Amino acid sequence: MRARLHGFRWVDLDRGRGDWDSAHACELLEMEIGSRGGPGSDVFHVTVCTPSALAEQLHRHPFLIGRHWLFVPELRPDEVTAWLADRIAVLSAPTWEELAEKIGRIGAWEFEDYDD
Repeated sequence: MRARLHGFRWVDLDRGRGDWDSAHACELLEMEIGSRGGPGSDVFHVTVCTPSALAEQLHRHPFLIGRHWLFVPELRPDEVTAWLADRIAVLSAPTWEELAEKIGRIGAWEFEDYDD
């Protein structure tokens, strides 16, 4: 089973937040992904951050856990989404749950740690 990318959404940038600095940015990216040939999709989140924005975050919060963060020298949304799409396209697993866990190494899966 392979992943099918339904789309990306820059949570704050897509709201038309106005001016932002591509060299100093820390933005949440939502990825909608399902299985190829399967119905529906799930949502995954990753924070995309530049070094200067990370330094600012560390100034405010001296300890940060880096899970589900992607660090880039400059935030170029189209390049980031193309790179992520390439990474996701090569992932495979026997079941959706196992595939979603692999994708979850990149971005937080909405059902991560879900226990029914």
